[in-house]
Amino acid sequence: MKLREIKIEKRFVPEWNKNRELPVDEQIVIWFSRIPGSSEREGYKGVSYGTADHTIKLNFNDNMMCATFIQKIENLEIGDQKIKDGKDLATAVHPKLPALFTEIRDYLFPNDEEFSQGESEA
Repeated sequence: MKLREIKIEKRFVPEWNKNRELPVDEQIVIWFSRIPGSSEREGYKGVSYGTADHTIKLNFNDNMMCATFIQKIENLEIGDQKIKDGKDLATAVHPKLPALFTEIRDYLFPNDEEFSQGESEA
């Protein structure tokens, strides 16, 4: 049996928009109220159906995910709006935000294939 373990902390510094290249006191820091269980990922998935081409597309409700799990955000402003928490982020509009949402989702809900640290064989 192979056991896998990954450590997800409540404090997260995203790579988004070259954030980690900034001085530490200027970096965006996201604080989660709690770390969800992997089974909770399904609650943020949805499907949409293309009427013209009859396709089925998987999508995520990233706005709801951010509003639910992000307690506090440091050093993020979009236009004149200071983003203080997940609810602010969920309602913010900017063309670069989808990439940040994806990074947050991938951090909170890592895929099994990405687990590499802490692997051990029993």
